Amino acid sequence: MTVKIVIGHRLGKGQAVADGIRAAGAVPVLIPGPGADMKVGEVMAAEGAALGISFCGSGGAGAVTARTRYGHDIAFGLRSAQAGVTAVQEGRTVLGFGFLDTAELGFAVAEALLRRLGDPA
Repeated sequence: MTVKIVIGHRLGKGQAVADGIRAAGAVPVLIPGPGADMKVGEVMAAEGAALGISFCGSGGAGAVTARTRYGHDIAFGLRSAQAGVTAVQEGRTVLGFGFLDTAELGFAVAEALLRRLGDPA
């Protein structure tokens, strides 16, 4: 089973999180360019992604947009990998973080998602 996780970073970054997602066995879909956080819901729909991660200063704009436009269950204002893991365990489909582009975050969130979906990867 291929599990896709979309990454949208306000400043066009997100490569470290993508590396962590890949290391955990999921497939990162990195949205290019500034303002990418506002496109998370749109790209999730197009890609059939199981999870979206939005990064911006407040940790909320992209996630709230995904909820408003696509009905995703969100958690936002997150500031740590553990907060992301908890949100995934609670069934959230879009996570809004402050600027926390780390491989540790990508790995932890992807691993939690794969566990929740029953994928042994």
